[in-house]
Amino acid sequence: MPETLPGMVIWSLGVLWVLCTVAVAQEAFVNSISVPERQDLYEFDWTVEHWETMFLYDKSREAGTPVIIDSQTGAYSKRTYNGTSQRCELRDMTEEEITQVTTADGFHRRTTLVNKQLPGPTIVVWKGAQVAVRVRNKLIQEGVAIHWHGITQHNTPWMDGVGGVSQCPINPGESFTYRFTASEGGTHWWHAHLGTFRTDGLYGALIVLENDTAVPPLPVFHKEFVLLVHDWQREDSLETYLRVEWEATRFSHGYGDTDTCRTRLTQADGTDLGPVHFTSGLINGKGRSYDNNDNAENRFIPLEKFSVEGNMTYRFRVISAAMVFPFRVSVDQHDLTLIATDGDRIREQTAESFIINTGERYDFYITTNQPAGNYWIRADTIELYEDGNPVSRQHHTEAILHYEDAPDAEPTSQRKTCAEHDTCTIVNCPFRQYGDPSMYLECLPVHELRSPGNDSVPMPESADRWEEHFINFHFAGSDNNTGQRSSVNGHRFVPPSTPPQVSKECYVTGDEGLMACTDELCGGEKYCDCSYHVTITPGNVVQMVLYNMGSGAGLAGTAHPVHIHGHHFHVLDMGFPQYNSNGGYVSQNPDIDCGTSDRCNGKRWADPAWEGGNKPGLNLLDPPLKDTVIVPVGGYVVIRFTADNPGWWFVHCHIEIHQVEGMAMMIREGTEGQMNPPPPGFPTCGEFDWSSEEFEKAKKGYSNSWIHQLSALEGGGIGAAVGFTVGILVGILGTYIYAK
Repeated sequence: MPETLPGMVIWSLGVLWVLCTVAVAQEAFVNSISVPERQDLYEFDWTVEHWETMFLYDKSREAGTPVIIDSQTGAYSKRTYNGTSQRCELRDMTEEEITQVTTADGFHRRTTLVNKQLPGPTIVVWKGAQVAVRVRNKLIQEGVAIHWHGITQHNTPWMDGVGGVSQCPINPGESFTYRFTASEGGTHWWHAHLGTFRTDGLYGALIVLENDTAVPPLPVFHKEFVLLVHDWQREDSLETYLRVEWEATRFSHGYGDTDTCRTRLTQADGTDLGPVHFTSGLINGKGRSYDNNDNAENRFIPLEKFSVEGNMTYRFRVISAAMVFPFRVSVDQHDLTLIATDGDRIREQTAESFIINTGERYDFYITTNQPAGNYWIRADTIELYEDGNPVSRQHHTEAILHYEDAPDAEPTSQRKTCAEHDTCTIVNCPFRQYGDPSMYLECLPVHELRSPGNDSVPMPESADRWEEHFINFHFAGSDNNTGQRSSVNGHRFVPPSTPPQVSKECYVTGDEGLMACTDELCGGEKYCDCSYHVTITPGNVVQMVLYNMGSGAGLAGTAHPVHIHGHHFHVLDMGFPQYNSNGGYVSQNPDIDCGTSDRCNGKRWADPAWEGGNKPGLNLLDPPLKDTVIVPVGGYVVIRFTADNPGWWFVHCHIEIHQVEGMAMMIREGTEGQMNPPPPGFPTCGEFDWSSEEFEKAKKGYSNSWIHQLSALEGGGIGAAVGFTVGILVGILGTYIYAK
């Protein structure tokens, strides 16, 4: 620090300039976990801003230039402008510059990132610690909110990060500090929860480490890896969503492309995978696009590489950040041993592969007992048919398992061949049978996984401490509009204008800012737009039957991965529809009585004796715990949890375009006095309206003192700046005099 007064002034103003203009450096994603020291508080500083794939960032100028990867040689070049020749040129790049480029699938595309990183920064903390993340919004015109997926936010429901439900969006230019307890150990993740920013790149891993208390204990891992998989579009996710909203998805290859229509991809049971075509997939932000003949558009676009040593055991923490597509994950010539789902431990389950839906997490380990070489880590989509015709190859993305003694080359490995006496087990199928029996694929649905036995299933102490809710996640249409819209029990969700978790009125009445679901508009089998929610009572045992039936289900339906905020739940049972001998959908499961209803909203068990938790076949001994579960087309899932976390909790399909379109609802858990109010100064927001009479009154001035204050504040922007500067100089002068 300078010792003279003029020097101190210049130095201090320079520090202020740096603080006001600091740019966040771009860092490369690291796929392995470094174990941090144990501490009570972990702090992180994030900036949310737009960025571009295939761009080289110049930190000193806060600018960038496009990057090209030659499809014939793999050479990286940056585009520059030659002022002398007045021409754009390509220049070679250094190795350091190459490592700074976010390649994605090799296409130039605008993204929304944290700290210019895809995926975003990985948070690794120890269980029980406080986590503080300061988020600055440097976007131009959009608000953001960050959800901590897997963290239940006990006593901090306003930190859940759902824009419009638990908080007001963080507006451009604003910052917001999230603080919460890392209360649930395991593999979790964070992502944007407002609009469609999540699939524009605003996501990352959240790993909560804990001591292994399982019996038997897990093996000792030589290293732990993080693997985030994502289906990637070459346009803003908002553009993709609006095409769905406008029912124009058949033209998703381009409105001006008169030769190509989107084809319909269907899975093993013949039901839809979704209304979006597959462009490319990313693993840890890297992937390639392939043509219809499975040729890479550019084989030099880099893929993620996981380097291993022979005869060691490695843990992989897999997270799906997908927009729509489920992925079947496998490692060529290596058996997978699954050990956790959604951060919750399960008994070890060996499998050839598993299916992961958006929002889900699966942990597995492998032993590197194969000959030194390079092996594909595959993430394949699960369509078997395209416009009704069998496909020869699923869409896919991949990474490389590289043995350190092997040459640095791309794999030529093949996945395991499934045979009659050596079938392939696939965990977490959204259907009961994976295609024709001759494929020798054995499905293990998620409800057939087993917990290690550390958690007991909640049982009600008495009949009045029991609740059971039937909730239909499906597509529905109104009498006036036959278009099938994403809905829950026939309600297309309208986000509140005021976040109910923040509004004092909502604590009392539950109505502030909510579009009411009235009986007149929404009762019975009616379809309506409203802020749909159900109320549960703290202390009760809550059983929910999530089903996918009625109109918009069947062959035109889609399996929905449903995420419940604020809770992890026991998956007690799963009911599938009726299939033909090849696993094709025939009719919906008869256990739920839809009667003659087309929409089948809010129905009950067909057998009244099953009420009160008496359904046969519930696993009350050792069911798996999850926070996101797939609901099969024409079927249902039975889940159970204790209402021990008062708050307003979002519940939704995790397919982003379904959630944004309206396949969502809220749980109101508790009443005034039971929900912990937000801390002092917590930001609020909402609608504003006023009358012509109030306007006329305002023109005249509400009071003399009000007019005086208004006059004093005119030009306050400059005055505030002057006052701020004078205050700094006075402080510096005082410090200088004191030092002398």
